[in-house]
Amino acid sequence: VAQRLWMGVPVFFVISGYCIAAAVHSHMARANRPLHEYFTRRLRRIYPPYWVVLMATLFIVAALDVGITGSPMSKSGEFLRPWWYDTRQWLGNLTLTETWRSHILPGQKALMLGHVWTLCYEEQFYVVAGLLLWLLPRHFFVGTIGVTAATAAVVMAAPAARVEGFFFDGSWFQFWFGVLVYQSLGRGAGARLGALCVFFLVAAGMLVQWPQLLAPDKNNVQALFVASLFAALLVLLHSRDAALARVRWLRPVQWCGVMCYSLYLVHLPVVKVLRAGLTTIGQHPTPYISMLLAMPMCLAIAWGFHVVVERHFLN
Repeated sequence: VAQRLWMGVPVFFVISGYCIAAAVHSHMARANRPLHEYFTRRLRRIYPPYWVVLMATLFIVAALDVGITGSPMSKSGEFLRPWWYDTRQWLGNLTLTETWRSHILPGQKALMLGHVWTLCYEEQFYVVAGLLLWLLPRHFFVGTIGVTAATAAVVMAAPAARVEGFFFDGSWFQFWFGVLVYQSLGRGAGARLGALCVFFLVAAGMLVQWPQLLAPDKNNVQALFVASLFAALLVLLHSRDAALARVRWLRPVQWCGVMCYSLYLVHLPVVKVLRAGLTTIGQHPTPYISMLLAMPMCLAIAWGFHVVVERHFLN
């Protein structure tokens, strides 16, 4: 089960497509709104909190690795010391371009915080959406269809290694599913929503035929399958959104949603530092025990980070 929790990533990409489509729609709704405001809001929302977590993590890693006998951070394999990264890797990590930086500036890829590879894709999605907003301000959705068609052509024609890390390696499809859901719900007639749900279910059904779907390692077919089913679920549950929002036992989930970016940023450093400490004293807990230990810590630290840092950068 723990090895399949990566399924949260295509869910995240679909939600992101929905939210960015909403942001673009909001921007278009206000006449004479400058384009740079769209980009400023995206950059302000993402980068400062990320930089704070990145620098704090690197400081803690350096202090613990140098200050404690046995170098628990690097010896455990959880982290590398900050000065072991070269200039190109620092640039890629600070700008969230490390997943594709090596195609432009050749050199070994190295993410200081492994989970932010998803943010590297997110930034590309934001840029593409912004360019479509600039080039096709009245036909944004049509533009996303064009990008989707171009992405399909690239996936079929280009070797995977040459496009790895770019949004057109196939990851765009998951994001576009969210855009499609937003566009259809906004104009929501029953027949339109029914057709959309059928579209997603047919897409999932077609993916079932691919042998990669049952492969032990994560791949694009599995990610797209999860994204298809989740997008269909969004459409099916749309009419019950208000009722679900009032369910009391879902309040903890809503609380996590309020601080979701903080929780996303801090959880991996917390888990890795905890695991490095346990490894140092010779303990190797099961994933179940690790979750019981790490989850309360992640929630508490994420809420503190949300209050102290993230709130100042909300749009």
